[in-house]
Amino acid sequence: MKNEREFLTPGDCENNDTNSRRCEFDIKNEQLFFTPDSKIDILFAGDSITHFMEAGQFYHKFGFIVNRGIGGDMANTLAWRFAADVTQLAPRLCIILVGCNNLWFLEDCIDSETGDYREEDQQKAVKIIIDSHVKMINEAKENGIEIWVGSLLPQGAQVGNNAIRNKIIKRVNGELEKMCAEMGVTFIDYFSNMTKEDGLTLLDNTSREGIHPNHAGYELMRQVLEPKLCEFFKK
Repeated sequence: MKNEREFLTPGDCENNDTNSRRCEFDIKNEQLFFTPDSKIDILFAGDSITHFMEAGQFYHKFGFIVNRGIGGDMANTLAWRFAADVTQLAPRLCIILVGCNNLWFLEDCIDSETGDYREEDQQKAVKIIIDSHVKMINEAKENGIEIWVGSLLPQGAQVGNNAIRNKIIKRVNGELEKMCAEMGVTFIDYFSNMTKEDGLTLLDNTSREGIHPNHAGYELMRQVLEPKLCEFFKK
């Protein structure tokens, strides 16, 4: 029974953005944790892409949906709070989408000769993102939780350096997909459904300001995710 285990409240994180919903999530998690027979069907976890998604609107037919997204969160800080916001709630399925915010520091790491982010800094960012995902996947598996990994989303022209940002985002997605294959985890490729024929440029009119999807963007994500959910839940 859930209430026979210790309820986790992780406290403050080094990332202030991650702390922004800590009180809210602790209160909500406690209600779920101590409610007899409560069973979460899908728990979405991640950064602002998840935070701003009206998950119940898009996926309500699959049961009880919980959203644990935090604007500004990073892969390593989601891994830090994973035990509290995912593991102890024991969802049937957890879907994570995180890592974009781990790339912002690269704006200070542009090679003046190539105009691209320095390779050593790209490698550093990719390693943090992949290592964090591996940690979350292992924790989920150890606790019998099905976990899926979403790709990072392309960014639009409103975002500075979006061309080279989309290149590193595509690189991260390639590494995430490879990792998922090696670990036997489902990879959700939102990116390919949201880009033009060049495979890098964000489709027009799918984002609010080049980062966060508008309704059309979330609908494109739903088109990718829903068939997999139907198969998982046999609907």
